[in-house]
Amino acid sequence: MEKPKVFGIGFQKTGTTSLESALEALGYRVYGGDKNLMKYDDTQELKSYIAETLTQWDAVQDMPWPLFYKELYELFPDAKFILTKRESNAWIKSVVRHFGMVRIPLHQKIYDVPKAEGYEDVYVKTYEAHNEAVISFFKEKDNFLVMEIGKNFNYKVLCDFIGIPKPEADAFPHSRKNKQKYNKYKWYRYLRAIYVNYKKGY
Repeated sequence: MEKPKVFGIGFQKTGTTSLESALEALGYRVYGGDKNLMKYDDTQELKSYIAETLTQWDAVQDMPWPLFYKELYELFPDAKFILTKRESNAWIKSVVRHFGMVRIPLHQKIYDVPKAEGYEDVYVKTYEAHNEAVISFFKEKDNFLVMEIGKNFNYKVLCDFIGIPKPEADAFPHSRKNKQKYNKYKWYRYLRAIYVNYKKGY
């Protein structure tokens, strides 16, 4: 039996790396973020690009794929869609620790502000609006699952949903921990942002 395609449509810092690792352990070829998705103004051209790209992959996750859940559904209505999420306050704290004041062009297009730190309210509003829109769109569709950190992030939930046997290992993969232990300090995030922004010409 052929495995169904699986699309992770949750924002970054919601366990997306854990989901990717779990799917790979289950034999999925997982494709990460693709900035080319943001280049298309024409819907048909966008769909053609997605369809062609995903002939080589079984699953996707990471930004900006979540923004295109409607196009993914139109192209692959029988696929499995997973909204990864976490409590909003925990989410924005994780985002700020990770991205801080670094100016990321892709994020600027998504959130319409220059950086995460200092614009937390805008980030949270965008994040919550996305989650609400996704849940509304997939209401009463049986190929949709919400996986929330701290509640149902485990192999049983995932495998029952996609219809494949649960692996012998019980431990669900943890996302790679950020090795920059000083990220919790604002002064460090400030200095890192100056360096990264200058180096990348942002």
